[in-house]
Amino acid sequence: MEFRRINQIQLPDQRFYEIFLPILFIIIGLFGAFNHALWRDEMQGWLVAWQSDNLIDLWKNNAPSGHPVLWSLLIYFSKNITGTPISMQLMHWFLGSSAILIFWRFSPFNLITKALFTFGYFPFWEYFFVCRHYVIAELIIFIFCSIYHLKEKTYIPFSLCIGLLANTQALSWSLSFAIGVTLVLDWFLNPNQRKNYKRNKRWILDLTSSITISSTLLCFGAFSLLQVRDSVKLLSSFIDIRHFLRVIGQAFGGYMLIIPNSSRFFDLILCALITLILIVSTIIFIRCFQPALIYFLSGIIFLFLFNYFLFLGDGSRHYGYYFLVIISSTWLALSNQDQQLKSYNYQNLFTKGNLFYFPRLLNICLTIHMVVGIHMVFNDFMLPYSSGKETAQYIQTKGWQDSPIFATRDVEVATVSGYLDREFYVPELKGFGSYAQWANRVTLDRTKTLDEVQVYLDRFPKVNKLLLLLSNRSSIKNLQPGESLYVDKIRVIADSKFENSFHDSEKFYIYWVERIVD
Repeated sequence: MEFRRINQIQLPDQRFYEIFLPILFIIIGLFGAFNHALWRDEMQGWLVAWQSDNLIDLWKNNAPSGHPVLWSLLIYFSKNITGTPISMQLMHWFLGSSAILIFWRFSPFNLITKALFTFGYFPFWEYFFVCRHYVIAELIIFIFCSIYHLKEKTYIPFSLCIGLLANTQALSWSLSFAIGVTLVLDWFLNPNQRKNYKRNKRWILDLTSSITISSTLLCFGAFSLLQVRDSVKLLSSFIDIRHFLRVIGQAFGGYMLIIPNSSRFFDLILCALITLILIVSTIIFIRCFQPALIYFLSGIIFLFLFNYFLFLGDGSRHYGYYFLVIISSTWLALSNQDQQLKSYNYQNLFTKGNLFYFPRLLNICLTIHMVVGIHMVFNDFMLPYSSGKETAQYIQTKGWQDSPIFATRDVEVATVSGYLDREFYVPELKGFGSYAQWANRVTLDRTKTLDEVQVYLDRFPKVNKLLLLLSNRSSIKNLQPGESLYVDKIRVIADSKFENSFHDSEKFYIYWVERIVD
């Protein structure tokens, strides 16, 4: 199982590339941190921490989000670096850069594979430019792989990995369980592990401390998630073939970055067959190191069960967890070649030199990831991820940032609110707010926006003119900048529109609303 021999191309000055490529990654990421326009999900995290005066406020503000508090905590402690969302972006950049440095320093992959991975979709774009909590899972998994050999001396670092993953995001629990199952089974199935570990005179204290730390952090993470248990919709039927195939499609996305069309059975079945081939190829390649195989199977199974019964996932950021399991299990297998079981001698389609040999398939997948990753990063410099930053800058340039502002839809205009560092009146809350308050908001009919504006004017009779900020699907489509619209006792004047955005929902429209005085 000589992974380094897979690629026969020998690059001169390999040491140069091992230094240059990670540095290039870090520098591009730093430019990205200052250039990337945050969209609503990213800004939500910033606003929750920014609007919290203490840790108790942070806990209360974060609770309805459905995510454990770790990400919000990191933002909270870093928010005063600049006092702007850049603080969060720099912190995220640091975490993503650390993950890649660990990958280059400790992973056993060859230069080509490392380069393909580094500039791939997940480590280069989704978990690096886009500021969300997923980078924490990536970093912790890489730490776990790089310190795996320490299990013969202590389990405390692993208990921290398990506990912190459980406080990162709901899907990260699958990774926590995978690590836990791997360590527990290795304890019972590997007598040498028990023997070496017990040479430590304080092994009982270490084991007790490890169990206590992981259990405490797991309970804390569970408590965070249980606060939004009412919003979880369990599968109504235990057996649902289409849903089953859709979940397999999530694993396919982890390998190939493509999600099959769920409305077409042929697409679902074809991708399921390809996924089966990819999983079998992975298993055959890593099976010689038992812990890697256990980790891979438990990780895939836990993710599958979570997707099937609790939450399917609604984006690449979610099926990226399958990708993390694939990479990390391969990392474990290659890093422990000296402890591998005896190799099987028979040849088949999945063994070295044949069609479905896993390293070959992996590099094909990583090539696809790299092409998409580089495209997304380049596109982010050309096309803003959201027009919220541009909209806020326009309002500031005009000196309107202190004007009364009525804004909707709340979960979308939060981007502009964050960049202006102020609250808007949002009808979903019947009051002022800056970020989506899931526990308190009500869903409103977008076509009734002007009715809600009238309610606002009735409530605040001293306001005769206000700025109306609408997101794309709430905008007044037939009103162009400079045109006016009269509705009952108000006049609406279209001012500007900001449509240069990757996300369609993050296009914004500005209007002035004036009372019609008799």
